[in-house]
Amino acid sequence: FCMDLHITYSDGTEEVIATDERWKTSESPVIFNSIYTAEHYDARKEQPGWDTPNFDAKGWKNIYTTGAPSNNIVAQALHPIRNVREYRPVSLKKIDEHTWLYNFGQNMSGVTRMKVNGPQGTTIRLKHVERLDSAGRADMSNIDVHYRPTDDSDPFQTDILILSGKKEDDFMPRFNYKGFQYVEVTSDNPLNLSEENLTAYFMHSDVPPVGKINSSNKTLNKAWQASNASYLSNLFGYPTDCPQREKNGWTGDAHIAIEVGLYNFDGITVYEKWLADHRDEQQSNGVLPAIIPSSGWGYQWANGPDWTSTIAIIPWNIYLFYGDTRLLELCYDNIKRYVDYIDEQYPTGITDWGLGDWVPVKSVTPKEYTSSTYFYIDALILAKTAKLFGKMTDFERYSTLAEKIKSAINKKYLDYETGIYGSGLQTELSVALHWNLVPEELRSKVADNLARRVEQDNKHIDVGLLGTKTILNALSENGYAQLA
Repeated sequence: FCMDLHITYSDGTEEVIATDERWKTSESPVIFNSIYTAEHYDARKEQPGWDTPNFDAKGWKNIYTTGAPSNNIVAQALHPIRNVREYRPVSLKKIDEHTWLYNFGQNMSGVTRMKVNGPQGTTIRLKHVERLDSAGRADMSNIDVHYRPTDDSDPFQTDILILSGKKEDDFMPRFNYKGFQYVEVTSDNPLNLSEENLTAYFMHSDVPPVGKINSSNKTLNKAWQASNASYLSNLFGYPTDCPQREKNGWTGDAHIAIEVGLYNFDGITVYEKWLADHRDEQQSNGVLPAIIPSSGWGYQWANGPDWTSTIAIIPWNIYLFYGDTRLLELCYDNIKRYVDYIDEQYPTGITDWGLGDWVPVKSVTPKEYTSSTYFYIDALILAKTAKLFGKMTDFERYSTLAEKIKSAINKKYLDYETGIYGSGLQTELSVALHWNLVPEELRSKVADNLARRVEQDNKHIDVGLLGTKTILNALSENGYAQLA
């Protein structure tokens, strides 16, 4: 904790109150916290008035000063993370005298606030989950897969509140968030709860809304609302993959959702900050980790161009949406080092470096195909950026590289007679159409093949993560909007 509080008084004089050795500390009611498990709060340890001027802190201890985490400390330049919206329960079910189940009717990232009376020392557990099991109880099986507990003292996504017994205790976690819709409340003493005892708060980076859809189609409206809720539930200072299981800045997840974010929210400062993280994390040879920010993990796995193309795709989209070239300018050398590294490692233009069409519904698209496509996208963005900045030597070089990659992909994967890419899977065909790999004279044929494939698949989506980006766009932009 570091602070300089500047106070200007009514007579014009100024005073600076800074954190130094005169500050004191004491054990608080927050006895444990984890971003993944939750907060443990012992209300018996509360010290009323501790944050008021006349509080007697004689029992508090002196603090120790330590070094700053960096020599370059700057103010936060992005929208703060806040409890943006309050939700009341839509239903409350009593399981037994010790167990109650709250349903807030909306999957969200955030926290809950409990106001409750009970005997001193009563321990309450608030288990936050996204779904229920067949018996109607809280089900964590979809979110606790990476959790490795040694005992039950620190359960996943479960706040633990110990009551003071003196008054109504008011508890809301300060240092974590969860992904949830339901909260199962259990107590070691019988409790009589109501809907008034628990409130949920949708928490995320408070980016201003700028886009809106309102149609006569209720399903479309609901899909738009759901996609926005999903996007915001994964926006905590940077884009994340999920608000419960990992809470990591997976790069691929973010570039897939970039248009959703920028069409609907003014989030430029979030991406500016995150691309600064990219520049910090990039190795001198151009390699980026799959997760940004990273503690050191992700440089050896999952960090191929299908994921870490964020270094090019995000700044380019900021330029397209805002007309602002600053982020492209800041990242230009980083994009260049990144593309050059892939080119050095895979001089044919074909690369299998990456995760591929992650978690497909059924059919598996070759990883080499999608990774090579993202290599092409990066080289093309770099060429366009070079032209934008008047770097004509770079423009010619990377335009040639992009064309080489595109030709190599088409040579290996496109059947020019049939208009089929690879095995004719939804991802294979839609990726080629969306990212403009298809020769112009074959575009209609490839689009027709995609439409037939969707019909063969009973009009069900059969793609992975990368295909979700392309399937609907490829159909709707090539004469099959109704099918999409």
